Amino acid sequence: MTENPNHLYLDRADILALADLLREIPDLAEDLAISLTRQSRLSTRGDYRMNRRPSEQPLPYNPTASRATDELHAVLVSWVRLVCEQRAIEYTGATSTPGLARWLDRNIIALAMTEGAEGALPEIRSVVQAAAWIVCPPAAPTVLDDRKLEQARRHRLNASGIAMLAKELGEPFRALTVRRIQTLRDAGKIAPLPGPWAPGWPELYLVGDVLDGHLAHPIRRRVRAAASN
Repeated sequence: MTENPNHLYLDRADILALADLLREIPDLAEDLAISLTRQSRLSTRGDYRMNRRPSEQPLPYNPTASRATDELHAVLVSWVRLVCEQRAIEYTGATSTPGLARWLDRNIIALAMTEGAEGALPEIRSVVQAAAWIVCPPAAPTVLDDRKLEQARRHRLNASGIAMLAKELGEPFRALTVRRIQTLRDAGKIAPLPGPWAPGWPELYLVGDVLDGHLAHPIRRRVRAAASN
C-alpha cells in the first residue's frame, strides 16, 4: 500500500473512461441474457426439422454467451472484492452483474484509490468488448447503393422499422437503434410526422430525417459530475 491512503492510481481520464464502461454493463448484461437462450441465425434458415438429425438440433442456449456472462461477472466480483478489502468498505449492492457494475460506478473514487486499480480499465474493457461482440457481432462491410438509399429515405416508418432498416444499411447507421431514435426525438433533433393516427398507433417518421439527425448529432456519453471532482 502507498504511504498516502488517498493516493489515486487512476488519472481523471481513466476514471471517466472506466465510469462510462461500467454504465454500459447493465444493458450489456441484459442483452447477453437474451443471447444466452437465442438460437443461432443458421437455425432459422429453412425448417431444420426436415433436414437435420436429432443430434444436429441447435443447442437450447449459446455456450459462447454463457462463458462471456461468467467472465464478465467474475471480473466485476474480483474488483468489488479488492475495493472492499483494501478500502474497508462493506458491499451493499445486488449480487447480479448489473448490481456489481453499478456499485463500482458509485464507488469509482474508492476503486481509483485501490492499489492495482491501473489494471481495472483494460481488464473490464476486455471482457466488455468480448461480450459486445457476441451481442452485436461486426457486420460484413455493406456497399450502399445510392438509388436504394434514396428510396429508403422517402419511406415513412415507425422507430422499430427504422432500426431494422438501419441494420441493413450498415455503417454509419448500425447504432441507430429504437433507443437512439427516442433520444433524438426527446432532444428535439427529429420529430414524428403529423397525424392524425389511430389511437395506440406508433408514431411515424420520414426515414431520411432520422438518418440525417443521427449523423448530425454524434452519440455523446454523459460525464458524471462526481467523477470530475
